[in-house]
Amino acid sequence: MINIKVSVIIPVYNSEKFLRKCLDSVVNQTLNDIEIIVVNDGSTDKSLCILNEYAKRYNNIMLINQKNSGQGLARNRAIDIARGEYLAFVDSDDYIEHNMLQILYKEAETGKIDVVICNWNGVDTDGNVLKVYDHPDYDHKIFDRKAIIKEFLTNKNALVEGFSWNKLIRRNLFINYGVRYPNIRYEDIPAMFRILTKVKKCKYINKNLYHYVHHSNSTVHFKQTNSTKDFIRAIEMVKDTLNEEHLESEFEKEYFIYYGTNLLREYYRSQKLMRSSKELKRHFKVLLKKMTLKKCLIYTRGEDFELICRVILYKLGLLRPFLFIYHKLKSSL
Repeated sequence: MINIKVSVIIPVYNSEKFLRKCLDSVVNQTLNDIEIIVVNDGSTDKSLCILNEYAKRYNNIMLINQKNSGQGLARNRAIDIARGEYLAFVDSDDYIEHNMLQILYKEAETGKIDVVICNWNGVDTDGNVLKVYDHPDYDHKIFDRKAIIKEFLTNKNALVEGFSWNKLIRRNLFINYGVRYPNIRYEDIPAMFRILTKVKKCKYINKNLYHYVHHSNSTVHFKQTNSTKDFIRAIEMVKDTLNEEHLESEFEKEYFIYYGTNLLREYYRSQKLMRSSKELKRHFKVLLKKMTLKKCLIYTRGEDFELICRVILYKLGLLRPFLFIYHKLKSSL
């Protein structure tokens, strides 16, 4: 019986334009003994036809067809049947380097690592690089449980974020602790944070092995009132996990920074929505009322200058125009 090293999970919904490139990057991996679980989540375009074609051609592809239930539930269904020692997740409009799984698996096995995180870049639909991160000082750095939690919450280095797709994760972390994705948008955030609270060792590899494709139809770019509420719920679920792990007091300061930074960022991104949704506007007002300058100074000890400035500007009613001008100037440089 073949020992499956990695199960690659790909949820698919209406990705016909990008799906072949995604699948080609996965089926041509240099690592042997992988299985590819593709979940067609009720696609209405030609995605299923493409998936059937690849499933017939490659015997390590397992195709699941279900009615549209959301990306989180599609991933959960795949996790339930996965056999790999490790799990990797790829979004159906993205693609990976041909040796990504081999590099991450070798790191995981050699060092007995629970989660290996790789670097990534943002590309447009033609493959042109739009965004590159570089963390040479953190290459091959190993984090223990508390260090990785702190890195996630403070995110000062844009190093450990709530994405599933740039990580190789020991499957037993999902199985032994019952970790599954919630049925909301931005489901990665609470699920990945729960995973990170269960690790003994986590390692970062500073290689751009994952290519995240930017386009207008993604969850991140297509804003709706419900998606904004889901984002807020997702970052609140991070605190729920801290409470469950009895870590709320130890990471109280870090969570305040995490929550405040993300809430204010989402507030700015949701300006157009709030013009047509008084309910959403009231929701933000209630949440941001708790973000007092006094708390901000206490929790950050005056060190997080960016968050302090954002809170002051919000209280003065100047955050939106300031950030609008800032982004306009930034894009013109």
